[in-house]
Amino acid sequence: MKKTYLQNVKRFLLLAMPALASSLLAASPSEAATFARSQGESVYLNFNHTPFLTETEAKTDTLTLSKEGSVLAFADAQATFIVEPPFASSSSLSEALGDTVNYLGLAESTTTVRGFFNVKANTTFSFDFAADLYLETEIESPPGENARASGDVLFTLVDTTQKRVLDFFSIMGNLNSFGKSDFIAVDYSENVAYMDLETHYRAKLQGKKKTASAFITGFLERYITQDSVLAVVEIKRNQARVTAPEPSSILALLASGVVIIFVLKGRCKEKPLESSIELKTSTEA
Repeated sequence: MKKTYLQNVKRFLLLAMPALASSLLAASPSEAATFARSQGESVYLNFNHTPFLTETEAKTDTLTLSKEGSVLAFADAQATFIVEPPFASSSSLSEALGDTVNYLGLAESTTTVRGFFNVKANTTFSFDFAADLYLETEIESPPGENARASGDVLFTLVDTTQKRVLDFFSIMGNLNSFGKSDFIAVDYSENVAYMDLETHYRAKLQGKKKTASAFITGFLERYITQDSVLAVVEIKRNQARVTAPEPSSILALLASGVVIIFVLKGRCKEKPLESSIELKTSTEA
């Protein structure tokens, strides 16, 4: 029964997120010399306790810089935690693309979701989850162009009474079109169980276009021996960066009088829904 339920969650994510991603940028990777994307989604549901407090945060940062090229950076972040019935979700997307030469595009997005629960002694605390991380980079003319995508999805179960982490789960990954630091990895503690890891783990780490993804469904179940205030905390971070020439030459661009645009969104706590969207472009003749 639990497996069927989580498979339904997977279908929900696979249907909902492409519709969001397809509407983000008018340009496609095939139309740009350099492209990077980092995207993460997650849901938490079927809690056997109700939180007495929830908090969410969503932040986006974008940076575009160009002298002779065109560059675009987009970041989107959404986070929510509903108290009754308990349900939490978050999504984070960062994309950057550039064309011709002498540009830098950077997009960063971050979400945080927190739920606090009163749990009595000698009871079990549990919930189901589904988490996804997708990374993509594409370049046209190495080594003068560089694209990098990185991201991580991490949740922890914290005993705030004893001030210690009880359990955790994470997906982490990095793709770099110029270099050998590519990876995607999953880690978890003993009270976290997942299903079908191999089926939903994919990586293509060679060539001008690289992709890596992991989709995990599972559940956490832990027996609590004393009265506790537990916190479920999820942090999701995604970054996409494109440059031409290589990053070591960016300081020379700055010295040449290029225009730099940097916007930092503020954050807001203790809201059931938090969102942040940012789009920046830069084109110099």
